[in-house]
Amino acid sequence: MRAAQLASASIRPSIVVWVLVLGSVGLAVGFFAPIALNPEANTGPLIGILITGPRAAMAGLILGALFRVLPVGNARRLQALILASVVALVSALYVSLPEPALEGYVIDAEVAACASPTDGIDAAIAEWEQAVALVTWATPPADWKDTAVRTVERDPGVVLTMRIQRKSAIFRHRKPWDRRRMSAGPWMTVDESKRFYERDDGRSCQPYLARGREIYWPVIDLDSNPTRPAPVWPPTDALGFLELQALGPVPPEYQRLLDGQ
Repeated sequence: MRAAQLASASIRPSIVVWVLVLGSVGLAVGFFAPIALNPEANTGPLIGILITGPRAAMAGLILGALFRVLPVGNARRLQALILASVVALVSALYVSLPEPALEGYVIDAEVAACASPTDGIDAAIAEWEQAVALVTWATPPADWKDTAVRTVERDPGVVLTMRIQRKSAIFRHRKPWDRRRMSAGPWMTVDESKRFYERDDGRSCQPYLARGREIYWPVIDLDSNPTRPAPVWPPTDALGFLELQALGPVPPEYQRLLDGQ
């Protein structure tokens, strides 16, 4: 024990040691922690390279220069370095924790226009033909146009142009202590129009145009994986072919979040 105390008392960490130790801790944690805690994020190791590593190295430079002039013994300097390394580790780990994931937006809107989905068939075919002409790594089915047209013609819905007055973001939290907790952001005033697809009241536009201003949930398929190739390309379902998002009622759990604001 006495020998260890004497050894620690003889060690005087230089400024370079402070920079290397803290910078290495910040870089390592910021590099590997996001990969383990938030593998679907596209930032990944960049947190360690661009944020936690440089910041920890800068803190090491400042602390190293400070302890070079402070009238403290080498043992205290070594203890301060160890403590600063722990702080750097915890700080980098916290920065690497995943932020809340956006589930979508609840919109407060009114119907501005209504049309049959068949009205958009020609424009959709033209857009998908351009996409097919540019893609060389996938071969579309020979009958994709006919299949898509038949699907759209049979689908019992309408295309609504919604005038959006305001919207509120819905978040799913992902930190260890609040994982899967949901929250709603404040209402944001907007003035925009967007087309959606809805089937609730059938193919006739009259029921939709008679609606007043309501809140809606543009449905998102949370089970879909955007990195996985589509089973059929170009898509032949009505929503995919027309490139529209389905419009539906606000789920009860989201409504409770909005009511609690």
